[in-house]
Formats: sequence, structure tokens, C-alpha cells
Amino acid sequence: MQIALCDDNELYLLDMKEKLSELPMVENAFFFSELPLFLSAVAGGHFFDAVLMDIDWGQDSTGMDAAAELYRHSPETKVIYVTGHSDKYSQHIFLNKANLSGFIAKPVDMEILKANLEKVAGEIPLGEQPMLMVRHKGRVYSIPFREIYYLESRKHTTTIHNTQEPVISYERLEKIMETLPAGFYQCHKSYIVNMRRIQRFEPDGVLLKNGDYVPVSRSKYAGARDAYLSFIGKTF
Repeated sequence: MQIALCDDNELYLLDMKEKLSELPMVENAFFFSELPLFLSAVAGGHFFDAVLMDIDWGQDSTGMDAAAELYRHSPETKVIYVTGHSDKYSQHIFLNKANLSGFIAKPVDMEILKANLEKVAGEIPLGEQPMLMVRHKGRVYSIPFREIYYLESRKHTTTIHNTQEPVISYERLEKIMETLPAGFYQCHKSYIVNMRRIQRFEPDGVLLKNGDYVPVSRSKYAGARDAYLSFIGKTF
């Protein structure tokens, strides 16, 4: 799983970094001591399966406010609140909309945290292949669908633009499209876009959350816009 830990205590983050590395379900962990940096990462398209969110940041906004903003961008991400003020916040955690999965008091009992993360891992859908598998020069690449921004066909190759380094494949764009799940749309003969990554529609294309611009052909523009509006309506 990809998880994030958000807390303004950097010593606590360092301690948790070591402890989280020992949990088998945690593939990658990211640490944020400032809420704006976390929200910027989310708005930029970084996906987390779960977020361990401190509630009290000594500011006007709280971790619950950040969880509500997270839900707007990524409603499938699970939130586990972690706080040293459980009595103060226990009656408020359901007031903001969030995909709440757990509530843990500090100091954190690692067995309780492990059980919470195992619960999250068990709820991740397994029915649909979560990876795009492509070959290039004898190597096989596995790219999580959710990390893909768009696919671009050029000459005899297809480039998969994702949150990591772009991956090039000799497979045809149309052939790859057959393997993609709901949420991907071929908006141009040379482009397929992940609708979760769209920031907004422009007159002749779409601006993605990473700042890239993908053209939409004139004949597909109305269909792409309608598909996007329908998709985000189902998602949010």
C-alpha cells in the first residue's frame, strides 16, 4: 500500500518512519509535517491508499479539514485519524466528509495501527487488474492504473506518462485501450487520458493536474466532456 503520515511533530515522523518500514503491507510511506504540502501533493495527483492524519495542528484548520479536502480529490483514500487529544475530537470526527477508516489515540499502539492498515489492505478491490503491463526491449513494466496521467501514440511507439518516469511501449494505443478500466477515455487518435487526472477542460484540450496539456480532437470534444462529467458525478 501507498500511505501518507501527516503530523507537525518531526521527531514523531522520524520515529514512525522506522516503525512503518517494518509493516509488511506498507510498500511506500510518505511523510508530511505541513498540511499545505500534503494537499499540494494530493491536488497534483499523488495517490495514497491510506492517510494517517494528525487532527490538532495548532492552527485554524485541522486534520479533519485536510481530510475533507482529500476526499474531494481522492474519495477512495482511507483516513485514519491519529491524535493525542481523543477526548477533545472524538465527537467531531464525523462532521467533515471523509472516507474515515479508523481513530487511534497517541501514543500509538503499533498493534492497533497494524490492524487498522490490514483492514484497509483487505478493502482494496482485487477483482480488477490494478496494473497496466507493457513490454519494452525485453523488460516488463507494471504501472498502476491510478498513477497514469495519459498515453501518447507517436510513430510506432506508445508512451505512458505517469507519476514516475514515462514508459515507452511498442504496443499500439488501440490495443492498450482494450486493457484499461473505466475512467480512461480516448480523446484523440493519438491520446488516451485518465479522467481522474483532469484539472479542467480548455477550448481544444484538457489541462491535467500535473500541468501537462492533452489535445482533444474536435470530433471527440463533446463526447469527452460528457464522459468526464458523468465519470466525476459517479466518483464524487
